[in-house]
Amino acid sequence: MRRLTVFSLVLLVACVACPAAFAAGQPQKDILMLHSFGRDFKPWSEYAKGVRTELNRQSPWPVNIIEHSLLSALHGDENPEGSFVSYLRALFSKDPPDIILSMGAPAAGFVQRHRQQLLATTPMVFTAVEQRRVQRSDLTENDAVVAVAHDFPAIVDNILRILPETKTIAVVVGASPNERFWLQEMRREFAPFANRVSFEWYNDRSFAEILQQAPALPPHTAIYWHSLNIDAAAVVHASETSLSKLYAVANAPIFTFDGSFFGQEIVGGPMHSVLNLSRETAAVVVRILGWAARRRVKSPSRPADLHRRSMTGGNCNAGASARVYCPREARCVSVNRPHGRFTAYKF
Repeated sequence: MRRLTVFSLVLLVACVACPAAFAAGQPQKDILMLHSFGRDFKPWSEYAKGVRTELNRQSPWPVNIIEHSLLSALHGDENPEGSFVSYLRALFSKDPPDIILSMGAPAAGFVQRHRQQLLATTPMVFTAVEQRRVQRSDLTENDAVVAVAHDFPAIVDNILRILPETKTIAVVVGASPNERFWLQEMRREFAPFANRVSFEWYNDRSFAEILQQAPALPPHTAIYWHSLNIDAAAVVHASETSLSKLYAVANAPIFTFDGSFFGQEIVGGPMHSVLNLSRETAAVVVRILGWAARRRVKSPSRPADLHRRSMTGGNCNAGASARVYCPREARCVSVNRPHGRFTAYKF
């Protein structure tokens, strides 16, 4: 199976001094956390929760996390963004935050469009974002990125390895601007499998329609859950309840790529680890806050391979009638496989 690779654009070099040494005489650190849509939208809500936990665990200073959400990104309306930038600038004109933490692709895009107007010299960390959603040419010397890299062929390989008789993969993806981007990427990366399986795309259906069709899917169908932030009927889906509702009625097993969705609904397979990325993000934030003077880190000629543990869902099922599709070994697929690479760029 191919790897589902995790990228970080920041190389975490070994710390020369204990972090506690940075804390002497230092006041509280203010962190501005920008959410892509809101605090309750998966998968970013789980990463935000993990980062908050890790910051409180790793930081030698008390941290004050100030949270704001980019609500306009849900529908792709950039008109209110100028007012939001002005609001943030006015809010922090006298006491700017020590660092800005951008959660997810829509927030990253917003920040990069308005970086010069939005606290231009304040250090910024982009996280919980896929590397294709970051404009590297627009990164400044004050920016750092901790990004993941989707490997969609690995997802299909995993499904076909577990269920070699699969004939159709139903892809659940929403209609927000971010999801429309991934729809095109998936169509392109899934194309080499066209002679093996057919793909049914759910981006043009309301979630109500998906739920109506899920109990009667053809035999040898698998479901790939990418994301559902807003459906084709413009209904917003902010929490994990949508996946649970699909699981309750579907007659096919459900797969996904992100650890935030793993649980009783998901068969298992390669994934992005919420815990690992949260730890790395917090480490980057603490490192930047602790350095008296920011340094640039040059990119190595070859990234260093790290071995991480890939996890699986606890159960192999997706509704009662789907269990016949799931072999016993699905519990353990992809456990303890090479998982991550880290590369240094700049901050």
